[in-house]
Amino acid sequence: MKEKQIRVAVFDNEPLARLAVLRLQEQGIPALTRCLRGGPGLWGSAYNLPHDVIVYEFDEEEARDLLDLDPAEHLVTKHLGMGDQGGQPAPSSNLGMILVGAVLGVLFLVVMISVLSRPSE
Repeated sequence: MKEKQIRVAVFDNEPLARLAVLRLQEQGIPALTRCLRGGPGLWGSAYNLPHDVIVYEFDEEEARDLLDLDPAEHLVTKHLGMGDQGGQPAPSSNLGMILVGAVLGVLFLVVMISVLSRPSE
């Protein structure tokens, strides 16, 4: 008989989800985490994407007690983490990454132009 796996909680990022999984596994509850976005072909890291924690159905109640989750929370799973952002990352984090990329690109161009425009001896 195949056991049914269910989502116990959703965390804002992978480290928080892994901490919850470790806490459950230390108590003998088999658990795993899964990235909720990205999918195959994701370029880069899934570190800062939402992750859920999955346990077997018969371990649900004990898992919720260990993670201090409400029993009724299975009806509407809340995102757990550092803020009340839900599943969306902060817009400023995307803007910051774009600015860092633009600055690094301009810096690279300046260095390449200065190296290539040197008079040859």
